[in-house]
Order: sequence, then C-alpha cells, then structure tokens
Amino acid sequence: MEYKRIEDKIVFRLEMGDRLMESAQKIAAAEGVKLASINGIGACSKIIMGYIDLSKKEYIFKEFDGNMEILHATGNITLKDGQPFPHIHISVADEECKAFGGHLQEATISATFEGVMQIMDHEIHREFNEDLGLALMNVCPIK
Repeated sequence: MEYKRIEDKIVFRLEMGDRLMESAQKIAAAEGVKLASINGIGACSKIIMGYIDLSKKEYIFKEFDGNMEILHATGNITLKDGQPFPHIHISVADEECKAFGGHLQEATISATFEGVMQIMDHEIHREFNEDLGLALMNVCPIK
C-alpha cells in the first residue's frame, strides 16, 4: 500500500494481497480523516459483497472468487464509535465481462487498486437506527 496526501485529497495505490476496506480504514486513521468521499478502480481476486434485507434488518453477503475488474468503487468515510468507518459500494466484472455489484464487506486486491479520498473539513458520526437496523450518517445532529 502506498499513499500520498495532496492538500485535501489522499491518492493511494493498493498492491496484490492488500484488502480494500482494511486499507481504506488504516489510511483514514493514519491521516486523521473524519469525513471523506472515496472512489477508485482496480482488480480483485476475492470479494465479499451483499445487500441489505430490510425485513431481517441485516446484510446478506455473498463471496466471489476469481479474476474480477473493479469497475467502480465509491462511498464515504465517516466516524463510527470514534473511528474512521469506510462505507463502500462496488461494481465488478467477471471473466465473461458480466457486471454485478453491491455493498462491499471486503475485497482482496489482485493486480492493483487506484483510489482517491476527497477529505472534507468536518466530521460526521454514524448512529444506529433501530427501524432499519443500520448505522446511518447523522448529518444534522440535535444540539
């Protein structure tokens, strides 16, 4: 993993074997990021992603192995329990160039991942919403 901070952005590159969510969290923690958007492209060999089943209030995850191109990974970094928390959705294409995607739990990089974090000078915390079973961004905290 390599990264460089340039003003309000962090440009980063992940290498074979790096894990996307883990790396994004480590970079954000090291740089004191409390709010950012994140996006990137690359390739992975293993990915765990899913969708939210609102009737069960839980994510349903599926694991995929094989060579896949990361067409687009996009999301944000906020604070959850005081720590940087990446929330990323991802679309990938398999060996037949068929695309699919979902809520990213983790992806193991195969060739590379090239990403950018756009840092904002603010902080947003996540709070658990009982109705949905999700930790949502609290963009307008009650004072």
